[in-house]
Amino acid sequence: MTEKLVIGMMSGTSADGIDAVLARFNSPHEVEILTTHYEDYPLSVRNQVNEITHAQEIVSCRDTPLNDQLASLYANACLELITQSGVDKKEISALANHGQTVRHEPNANPPYSLQLGNPQLIANQTGLLTVANFRQADLAAGGQGAPLMPAFHSAVFNDNKQGKSGRFLLNIGGIANISHLGDTVIGFDTGPGNTLLDQWIYKHKQLTYDKSGAWAASGQVNKELLGRLVLDPYFSKPFPKSTGPDYFNLSWLNSHLNSETAEDVQATLLELTVISVANELKQVGDLGGDIFVCGGGAHNKLLMKRLQESLPSYQVLTTDSLGIPADWVEATGFAWLGYCRLLERNSNLPSVTGATDAVSLGEVFFPE
Repeated sequence: MTEKLVIGMMSGTSADGIDAVLARFNSPHEVEILTTHYEDYPLSVRNQVNEITHAQEIVSCRDTPLNDQLASLYANACLELITQSGVDKKEISALANHGQTVRHEPNANPPYSLQLGNPQLIANQTGLLTVANFRQADLAAGGQGAPLMPAFHSAVFNDNKQGKSGRFLLNIGGIANISHLGDTVIGFDTGPGNTLLDQWIYKHKQLTYDKSGAWAASGQVNKELLGRLVLDPYFSKPFPKSTGPDYFNLSWLNSHLNSETAEDVQATLLELTVISVANELKQVGDLGGDIFVCGGGAHNKLLMKRLQESLPSYQVLTTDSLGIPADWVEATGFAWLGYCRLLERNSNLPSVTGATDAVSLGEVFFPE
């Protein structure tokens, strides 16, 4: 039987909290969201995540009690989601959890990607079969281990009626990544999405994000600073490519700053997100069409406005118009990856990650 109920959980590079969805899958191309739940990270946890992410030394799961602490937060969020849904836990086939990325080094030797949130402990505390460690099989196959969502975007959102140009899915989380859903799916990280914006406003105003881009709107784009930022080698690197907040962080930003005002820096960082997306679209052909935005950036009114102004040959929309609200696409995507793992179905895209083989992603943990 291919119909299954799967919980998907995502805590992204913004390190703000946990998105959880309960989804029903009738096939790999048919998904229905039944219930959603969001929980903020406690401030102490958010600070610990950011500290580990930006630390110079390499960590492992054994190095930090945060691995088990996060697992308990994930388990509690999962159980709360089940309570809200009214669904009998016995009807749920699996919990798929991405975990909290604190290090992503696909070009290291050997390559690795580290997500915190002890999956065995999550399985034990929820009583559910838990699928985690999604990036490792792709890395082992020579891929970047990211982005993982283009395969889900293609399975659920691809529309062959769009012709050769296809659709574009733009996820603006801490890191921004884009999927081109043509005959051959292409996807990669364009660079910082919200991560620098969030870190900068927290440093100066102790706010976790810039609501609607209001603080950025109070400043002016500093063209000299923007020019220095876009010269970073990552932006001109060909795809497949992926990155994370362990690269694009305040240390990276501070190395480019002179005497700019704080609000001008915020305005410039927002423009960096816009221009990095626009430049990458030119690299894939600037085909025009529809761009469907998901992630926290979809709520940043100034960011959405600047994207539309900078991409006049595209119509910038949100995934709400495709049936999955922008806030829940990634959590649903990890539910899909968990579903594929249960079916032993390949779920990476070598055209996206650069892997030599298609593989089934995720490691299974049974409750003890």
